[in-house]
Amino acid sequence: MRHTSSRSFLSFFIIPLFALMVTIQSCKVDKYPDTLDYAYDYQPMEVGKYWIYDVDSIVYNFIVPSTQQIDTFHYQLLESITDTFYDNQNRLNYRLELSTRIDTGNNTPWTFWKVWYCYKSARTFERQEDDLRFMKLVFPIQSDIAWNGNIFIPVNDTDDLKLYSGWNYKYSNFAKPSLINGQNFNETVEVDHVDEENLIDKRKSYELYAKGVGQIFRHLEKINKQDVNAPWDNPYRANGFRYIKRINSYGP
Repeated sequence: MRHTSSRSFLSFFIIPLFALMVTIQSCKVDKYPDTLDYAYDYQPMEVGKYWIYDVDSIVYNFIVPSTQQIDTFHYQLLESITDTFYDNQNRLNYRLELSTRIDTGNNTPWTFWKVWYCYKSARTFERQEDDLRFMKLVFPIQSDIAWNGNIFIPVNDTDDLKLYSGWNYKYSNFAKPSLINGQNFNETVEVDHVDEENLIDKRKSYELYAKGVGQIFRHLEKINKQDVNAPWDNPYRANGFRYIKRINSYGP
């Protein structure tokens, strides 16, 4: 098959009224007939559900004048829905608890990490990840739909949030099979965010969702290298990160 800014990655919802005007290119939900399958089950949400992921991450840090530091991390991430609550707009939100463990053995205890929140409506699925809110999915899911999934993020060109500038979320390969971490999923959809590369800078981000499961894969990388001859898979004189998350198990 084919990580967030250093601040968001290393630390790893209130919608304003203008969100109702978000542009979903090539799609208006109201135009579809009532008989259309909106594919809500690509992100099931209910208390008790959990997802365990195998995570690989690499952080590149170039120390002038000539030291390339590379830190590699392998761990498991548990995301579990533990409760619901209503926000100040009377919308139902889901509490998502994150825990980690270094050893991938099943007997290794989990260490609580943090709490995120999710919101799912007839039109969108959104995740509040620390102080950043992402519109992950829009409904109905169709291969020809694109949208601004970072509309709630105050993107600018002067701080770490620059990572999220210019993303254009788009569905592709809807209802196609995927093989992730040795597991076959019959119906999946890819959500492409950004894929930009020149001689020294690279930004790439996309996710996969499976019907009846939710997110099964996540790829996020941002790398700046000062040696244009170094390959992307082993850059030198580089700063940035690469983050890959693969589904291990889920339930119930």
